[in-house]
Amino acid sequence: LALLVWAMASAPAAYANGRVVDFVRQTAGPYEIALGTIPSDPVVGRLHLTMTVTVISTQELVLDAGVAVSGTGPDADSAEFGPITGQNNPSNPAFYDINTSVDRVGTWTFNVAISGEAGEGESDFLIEVKKSSPFGGIVTLLVLVALVVIVGLSLRAYLGERGKRR
Repeated sequence: LALLVWAMASAPAAYANGRVVDFVRQTAGPYEIALGTIPSDPVVGRLHLTMTVTVISTQELVLDAGVAVSGTGPDADSAEFGPITGQNNPSNPAFYDINTSVDRVGTWTFNVAISGEAGEGESDFLIEVKKSSPFGGIVTLLVLVALVVIVGLSLRAYLGERGKRR
């Protein structure tokens, strides 16, 4: 049980595009960029950005664009990270993925720069980062404690019955 708890606690988070529900769309030169985040309501900590790039004139998805993202936090004058190159998602090359983290609450500006056959363009996306809630962690801890108690009581009852038979 301890090994299982340790394995679950130390496993890195894996993200995929199936969880992005809302995309914000903006024009960037000849392109339209759709940007979504995981979590959908960003909080301080890890942040996954997923983007699609579409040529406005033909409405075709761009599968081989150069995508670079820089981020500027609240009350900052220059980029605090980036440019980070967006990587095509192996399961669906229409999506470009970036993993980063944000270290404080407020409105972050993410500059997305695109270069491709149709030309170049860039756009700024404003994303509101909120303070994380401890509620999820508390619920997980309570469920884990309840599971340990149930397993412990079951084991105690089993061993008690086994001792009576002898």
